[in-house]
Amino acid sequence: MTELKTKRARYQQGSIKKVQRVKGFAWEVRFSDTVNGKRTRKTLCFESDKYPTEASVRKAIQTQVALVNTGNERSKVAAKFGAITELYRLEHLPTLRNSTQHKNAYLLKDYIEPRWADERLQNVTPLRVVGWLGELGELAATTKAGLRSVMSQCFELAALHGYLSASERNPMSRVRVKGTTKREKPIVILTPADFKRLVSALPSPLNVMVLLDGSLGLRVGELLALHWGDIDWSEKTITIQRSYTHEQLEEVKTAASNAVLPLDDLLLTILKTHQETTGDSLLLFPSSRTGGYRSASMLLGKGLQPVAQSLGLGKVTWHGLRHSCRTWLDAKGVPVGLQKDLLRHSDVSTTMNRYGRALQPDMRIGHSAMVQELVPDSMKK
Repeated sequence: MTELKTKRARYQQGSIKKVQRVKGFAWEVRFSDTVNGKRTRKTLCFESDKYPTEASVRKAIQTQVALVNTGNERSKVAAKFGAITELYRLEHLPTLRNSTQHKNAYLLKDYIEPRWADERLQNVTPLRVVGWLGELGELAATTKAGLRSVMSQCFELAALHGYLSASERNPMSRVRVKGTTKREKPIVILTPADFKRLVSALPSPLNVMVLLDGSLGLRVGELLALHWGDIDWSEKTITIQRSYTHEQLEEVKTAASNAVLPLDDLLLTILKTHQETTGDSLLLFPSSRTGGYRSASMLLGKGLQPVAQSLGLGKVTWHGLRHSCRTWLDAKGVPVGLQKDLLRHSDVSTTMNRYGRALQPDMRIGHSAMVQELVPDSMKK
């Protein structure tokens, strides 16, 4: 009995042919595609002034190559990782927050694609990726973790499009990056007294910005995006509902970040006085030059940090003020559940494990109280 042989789908790279023109030449690329069950030929044209070499054309058609071969059983063997990164740009990157888009696009362009774009997908193994991360030397552990994360998302996309088996384990799950469980640079936590010194030394309106940021534990993007309409003067509350990051206005980080926070009477009085200086602006802190949103990095580098360092407070950051807020709440005995809600964390473990640390005076008081209970009377003499 003659066995029926099934024809395996051929992985298409696209045939490229140089076509002469009256002035110069162009590149003609051909694919075979199946539409409604019928095999058709697809032709693309690339002008030589923009694509002078065949290699530049190959790079330009990576997305088309990936899409044409979606579902092809030989995808895993023949596809290059660059085809997957192009799919990532096309499908996944636009779904991310603006700030994350900027970061991930940078990681792709400057690190991942120069090393892995021309490698076959099956050759991007955990061991080789670990070796590559080790070769990056002084690159921060958090950046290396970001590289692993983007590559992991690329592999998930590859599985979605049939380049990998959906049941196959993501190779990047085997890659470990040392140093990501601890901060490489310690965050400066201010005492309430040092915070008061800092606010007193800052010029207006930066002093009001820092006071509000520290008092509410806001992310700096949330602070910059505040509108006067967010304040309910009668209810003594403020609504956090947007963020200004990388010159883009967008939604807050998580669902928990969108919240109504209480405003102390003293803060309300200070904000009311500050409002008189902003004219008819909708923003709490409009730029004196443009009237629009302010730059967080400019305020930090030219305003907050120089003053903090002149006071001997170290390298104070906006995020450090958020951590400081958690520390002050803890020192006041505020229950951790309330701290979670005030800082608008999605999970209480973030509040407990990643934010703040007890200041030395508070540590000493707590430690002494504990020791008094532990030491026998005979030893106390």
